Amino acid sequence: MAEHYESEAFIYNQVPVRIFNHCYDGTEIFTGLHWHRNIEFNLTTSGRIKMNIDGETVHLPAGSWCIVNSGELHSNHWIEPTDHFEGICVQISKSFMDRWVGEGKRFELPGSQAAYDRIKDILIEFGEYQRTGKDDLRKMQLVFTLLNMLSDNCIREGGVVERHSENGDANIKAIINYIDANYMEQMDLASVAAHFNYTPTYLSRMFKEHVGRNFYQYLQNVRLMNCVEEMKDEENIRLMECALNHGFPNAKSFISTFKKTFGCTPSEWIKQGKKTAILA
Repeated sequence: MAEHYESEAFIYNQVPVRIFNHCYDGTEIFTGLHWHRNIEFNLTTSGRIKMNIDGETVHLPAGSWCIVNSGELHSNHWIEPTDHFEGICVQISKSFMDRWVGEGKRFELPGSQAAYDRIKDILIEFGEYQRTGKDDLRKMQLVFTLLNMLSDNCIREGGVVERHSENGDANIKAIINYIDANYMEQMDLASVAAHFNYTPTYLSRMFKEHVGRNFYQYLQNVRLMNCVEEMKDEENIRLMECALNHGFPNAKSFISTFKKTFGCTPSEWIKQGKKTAILA
């Protein structure tokens, strides 16, 4: 699972931007639910990907892009296990954005197709720079070109107002951290609600609103993806032992969740990778 983080570490020759060129296939197209302070732009250049941003599902086919505002919970996922994805991710320091665009501004996709296409071209230039360039001046020029486009076309009406309260965001992040740290233990909605002094009904509603799926779905997904990471790394893995170590109560629950997600059993999935598995 991807590490959850909130701090900024933009020590890149004083240019407050990080650029990633991604290329993944199948079940490698996955990043767990997380957040950070910087503002993130994601462009799909080939294939497709599904993102969950602040509780909403966003499909990004080739040529489309999205914005993840500071502090928004988000994750990435394949749509089908056979998918291919290539894309560019650009992250810009929030403190830098606050200084040049306005403190606490929130961003949304532009209403103009011309602006949408121009920002897409800028993101592509960032990706090309990451592959070939070392000129920090050119990188900074791209940053300010993007900031001008955002300032003119993408500032969310209502300025700093967010869909969720700050307290609500902080609470759900604490709950996500708790689940990710304790998913291998016996856990259910009632016990987690009690730990945070909520009623199960309230926690269920808050979870669905902020995360975009229910508590049980998220918990099982965390357990499953941790199992998958171990299955990728370990030869001659004992699947039942792996499932129990990562919180599944029995083989039936593990196999059912796995098949629902990947379309095959764990043994079949491992066989496709020419590895050996023992169910017992």
